[in-house]
Amino acid sequence: MPSAPNPFDSARHGWLAVEVTDELTFATLDLDDESPDRTARVNGWLDAILRGFHQSQPNEGFREEWLAAARADRAVIRGAWATPVAGLSNEVPVATFGHLVKTMNAGAETMPAWMITDVTVAPTHRRRGLMRRLMTENLEAAVAADVPAAVLTASEGAIYQRFGFGPATRESRVRVETSSRFRLRERADDGGQVAIVPSGEAWPFVEKVFARHHELTRGSVGRPGYYESWVKGYDWEEMSEDRKQRIAVRLDADGAPDGFVVYAMKRPGDVTEVAVRDLVSATPAAHLALWQFLADIDLAEVVTAAAPVVDHLTHALVNHRVRRVTAIQDHLWVRILDLVVSLEARPWFSDDSLVLRVEDSLGHADGTVRIDATGGRATIASTSDEPDVTLDVETLGTLYLGDVSVDPLAQAGRISGSDEALRRFAALADGSPSPHCSTHF
Repeated sequence: MPSAPNPFDSARHGWLAVEVTDELTFATLDLDDESPDRTARVNGWLDAILRGFHQSQPNEGFREEWLAAARADRAVIRGAWATPVAGLSNEVPVATFGHLVKTMNAGAETMPAWMITDVTVAPTHRRRGLMRRLMTENLEAAVAADVPAAVLTASEGAIYQRFGFGPATRESRVRVETSSRFRLRERADDGGQVAIVPSGEAWPFVEKVFARHHELTRGSVGRPGYYESWVKGYDWEEMSEDRKQRIAVRLDADGAPDGFVVYAMKRPGDVTEVAVRDLVSATPAAHLALWQFLADIDLAEVVTAAAPVVDHLTHALVNHRVRRVTAIQDHLWVRILDLVVSLEARPWFSDDSLVLRVEDSLGHADGTVRIDATGGRATIASTSDEPDVTLDVETLGTLYLGDVSVDPLAQAGRISGSDEALRRFAALADGSPSPHCSTHF
């Protein structure tokens, strides 16, 4: 520690794990502390986040909504504060980092997931190793907490691979024409119905649907607390009440909710558009019923939405060309931390025994394991045997949820082994269902 005084020594409330270097103070904020110092620092941290993602400065209502959601999630927020210069306040950090712990459906089991979010570095402090330090410390904390995998969503595509993250799910943007050309193929009536629900009454239905969806959907991760206030009508982007948002819920034959859609009407140019903000279903029938509901909205010509890359709506349409994919982008990134727990939580698709070597420059998932798979599950154990297949931890993250198969990664030189070993590994690792993550964080 340097001999220079800590600029926060005069008011230590609201700080946890403080470390001071020559130029910076690294600290974790205590969100439950209500002292004036804590309030100022939390407000500064939030200002840095919104600045980093080019959003408006927050109003008081936004601060209150954000703090309530962060507390509900038991979020951990950390940052780096620069030494004050020219008499300026230094309540706003020059780097931020946050995480919360939810769960991820790995395909065979639902396991804890360390959800990293709110990563920013001010332009005044680029290329000084701040993000590397905060990330490596955070991953070490995840390992210490016995969380087997970390996940994030990335604003830029070439930042997180060096820390072992691989893009593990993708998301489509679709534009669906809802003229008379929109028609679903004949299906047996399952007795369900769609109901329009007031925003103030929708949350219990939405919560139940997402719980069912999360339990059934490979690649799904738990939702942060801000989803509740958003469903109830708070616009996080505009920082005010949302009076345009509408919600419809699909109920099965027994009256249990098995799907919902959140939407608003837009008129970009001469076309009236149904802009879907969230569509989640727990059954194939609910998914198609909600799309039929959207197509039946009067005075609208198109529906735009985020959608799974593999979407059975395409094959349920009489004319599949009414559904057009306008973009596909990566969504959930996965970083394996505990090799044994993570590999045992995903499904395997042949009965075989194979030795896998994983290389990890940070050491967390570095090792050689034997995969003994039978009946769709595997027992994973460390071994000193020679590997049949070798890959790095980033590639494992990309492969983990099944969005990408073994062959293209091997063709790209990212998985090595004999032709026979790669064939066996593909038979083990590749299989349905395709993953989908509908959570944004």
